Amino acid sequence: MTTPQWRASNLFSSNQPASLTMRRARLVVAYNGESFHGFAINPGVATIAGALGGALQQIFQVPVPVVSAGRTDTGVHAKGQVVSCDLHDHVDLVVLQKQLNALCGPEIVVREATWAKDDFHARFSAIWRHYQYTVYNAEYPDPFLVATAWHVIAPINLRAMQLACDPIIGTRDFSAFCRRPKPDLEPDLEDPVLENPVLENSVLENPGTSVSGAREISLKRCVMQATWRNQGDGIFTFDIRANAFCHQMVRSLVGTFIEIGTHKRPSSDMMTLI
Repeated sequence: MTTPQWRASNLFSSNQPASLTMRRARLVVAYNGESFHGFAINPGVATIAGALGGALQQIFQVPVPVVSAGRTDTGVHAKGQVVSCDLHDHVDLVVLQKQLNALCGPEIVVREATWAKDDFHARFSAIWRHYQYTVYNAEYPDPFLVATAWHVIAPINLRAMQLACDPIIGTRDFSAFCRRPKPDLEPDLEDPVLENPVLENSVLENPGTSVSGAREISLKRCVMQATWRNQGDGIFTFDIRANAFCHQMVRSLVGTFIEIGTHKRPSSDMMTLI
């Protein structure tokens, strides 16, 4: 299949000025993460940021760094990942959206492309993130759910798992559920490693958020919502919304919930872990 070729000149209006200023763009991106090794650029492997950045560089003929609301890991899908980048202010975002989708689709699709305030930052302007984790509870796996759900054979007690949600609501120390970041590395404000979850509605804009200054490494997070639902046909979903997630937090939480739901441990154990 022939790869589309684009020129940056196609993106600008005919009455553009001789000199262009840079402006912050906000992209809402959906992707199937099955074939990608996470969002963040990782040399030698395919990543979402690498694909988006490569497409932008092909269009503009210069590197265009991208910043995401969440650094999802291998196999993670997204419906509303928010990305920010800096572009010339006379770029036609409608045309750019079509070009990016032609270069990155169908695995990666830009659902929205708009201009944002100059201080908008996809990561640090986020005031909440929402993840949905799907569990398929049946004797045999469903081949159509392999990439989007965790197959659990043992019968699940939904009420027990829902009761265990209450202790994690609010600001809590999730040290028991997170991989502690190394002191010499940047803190993971939002870097979950999940088994086939879906990132939804990942960010609301908060223009007043400061992006400067040192940040203390902490594993305390504020969970605003945590709910298990029985969707029928053996499908259970776990929805969690928080200001941020630490490394492996959601995967570890779901693993503990399933142990509770399959009667391997009591619901009260969640209180002792938080």
